[in-house]
Amino acid sequence: MNDTLLKTTHPCQVHSGLHVPASHLNHKHHVWPLSLGGPDSRTNQVIVCPTGHYNIHALLDEYVTLRGEVPWSVIRRYAFGERKYAKLGYECYVRGDLVVGP
Repeated sequence: MNDTLLKTTHPCQVHSGLHVPASHLNHKHHVWPLSLGGPDSRTNQVIVCPTGHYNIHALLDEYVTLRGEVPWSVIRRYAFGERKYAKLGYECYVRGDLVVGP
């Protein structure tokens, strides 16, 4: 199995238990993506459902392409948790360090 996939009973950290039925195959998402220089460490990982994972990366791509200036008309298409992790991933990339706290 691909190392980025993780079968887990842990809930999706993006959608906060809103899955009906519950998501049973979740992914390890690197908040600061490995492809952008992020570390492969547990402190850089959150558990997300496949849809949330895809959406985080789609919005993160917008942040990178637009250098952080993503219009609200694009951002509003995504769930709150997806927005949070995409923006945090972009901020870690720009700063060059992993700060996942408040």
